[in-house]
Amino acid sequence: MLPESKEDQNKKLFIGGLSQDTDENALKEFYSQWGEITDVVVMKEPRTGKSRGFGFVTFADEASVDAAQSKRPHEINNKKVDSKRAMPREDSSPEIHATVNKIFVRSLKPEITDQDLREYFSYFGEIADATVVKNKENNTSRGFGFVTFADTDSVDKIILKCPHEINGNKIEVKKAVDRNELAKMKPRQARFGGPMGGFPQGAWGPGGYPPQAYSHPYGAPAYGNYAPAGVGYYYDQSMGGGDWNAQGQAQGNDFGSYQQGFSGGPVRGGANNQQGANYQQRSAPYQQR
Repeated sequence: MLPESKEDQNKKLFIGGLSQDTDENALKEFYSQWGEITDVVVMKEPRTGKSRGFGFVTFADEASVDAAQSKRPHEINNKKVDSKRAMPREDSSPEIHATVNKIFVRSLKPEITDQDLREYFSYFGEIADATVVKNKENNTSRGFGFVTFADTDSVDKIILKCPHEINGNKIEVKKAVDRNELAKMKPRQARFGGPMGGFPQGAWGPGGYPPQAYSHPYGAPAYGNYAPAGVGYYYDQSMGGGDWNAQGQAQGNDFGSYQQGFSGGPVRGGANNQQGANYQQRSAPYQQR
């Protein structure tokens, strides 16, 4: 099965927290207020056919995604749902699916300033803070920095728009994940049976990838309370709102890597797991290619 094009990926929303009576028709009816919809799917348990409490909506135009996200929170069938830009499943970076309002920016030229970061990234949304990290000894740039946004959706949009350039210089952008949150997930990883976690019937499994044991990836060591660049993990607060079971009911904070197996959308991208099987069982346009 072929991966989706980047253009198609930017037109897709992940919708979580759906009630059992929210089907594909209800999703389409609700989200069509922001533009033409080319595809909609509610993911279901293969054995029972019951909703797993989440799905995907694909628009004909990327602007429709922006319009829908600007009107959050959304409520369908008298229940608030969690809408996020669907992240590409082909991206192996473990932190890509975390819901955070801060990015880590690396490969900055020495002359890049806080204001340069603010001016460039303000295109994606309101900025709360932009900082180039400097050496204490001589106040020179360490080549990386952080940008904090008012809305987590701005971060997702930035990740989907990679690569980025500032003043003609290509930079690397990752989601900034607090290392205390990484530590919180370690015992949960063991509790749920390894790095991939479990996906119990009728629930989103806690799942997730293990933290990558890079010493100083990207040439940038840990800074402040953040993990070394590139080290990511799914963690409680990052997923915003906790887990949902098949009935769309909250299940605390064991909110798994729901986009790990589904984020590329149900159209393309094979996965050698139970979720992947769900894709392949659908008829066109969900056929293998």
